[in-house]
Amino acid sequence: GGAAEEGVEEAVDGERGFLVQASCCQDALRGAKDLRLWLEVEAESPGTDERAGGDGQQSREGAPSAVAPTPVSACLDAELAELKQGGAKARRFLAVGMVCKQVSFLRAQDANDVPSALAKRFFGPGAARPFVSRFADRVLPVDASAQPKREAFQDLAREALSPHTGKAWRLIYEPFRGGWNTISKEDAFAVCKDILSVDKQSVTDPEVTVLCTVSPRFVGLAALSLDFEDLQVPFDSGGAKSD
Repeated sequence: GGAAEEGVEEAVDGERGFLVQASCCQDALRGAKDLRLWLEVEAESPGTDERAGGDGQQSREGAPSAVAPTPVSACLDAELAELKQGGAKARRFLAVGMVCKQVSFLRAQDANDVPSALAKRFFGPGAARPFVSRFADRVLPVDASAQPKREAFQDLAREALSPHTGKAWRLIYEPFRGGWNTISKEDAFAVCKDILSVDKQSVTDPEVTVLCTVSPRFVGLAALSLDFEDLQVPFDSGGAKSD
């Protein structure tokens, strides 16, 4: 994956977004491009309330104009205009490159976009228009991140998980290909028990699934109301892809 890692955007402290996993680095990059184009078309919202965490159903029903997606060509024209004005920082979603083998990262740059809330809209059995791709295998949301160091992770977990205190929870720990001597599954489990209470752990019927993702770039956390299995990407056999 050497060529795939050229031009990787520098990490930003606390960055949020989506990790895109695929069978090879090139497909991970293409999958991130698919997801960016999909989100920029499908997640265009008539109001900030939808982007801030609602599932979008009410606003879609109440505003017929929101049902018809913006043509991709118009979306790309708007993106080019944005880039002329402010460069990469102006993009709502920015594909930053590879974070480890077979995993790329799509950064969310608008504070109103909550990755786990967007995932709920486009993945799983409740998705009205599920995301599909010929390239991406899984998409893992990152609602908050920190440097992959124990002290930074403990501060991150306190901030990200405290709003969910009292809920039944389970932990999904994803180090991808692993080998990082940074945040272990035991570290992640310890902070969950400390913040969310060991008595509330529920493997079979959680109210919140804590997704902890570990890569050399960062340790990420997301609090999901989806099942982890719902983050698998259906294969798009239509071939109408971004490239």
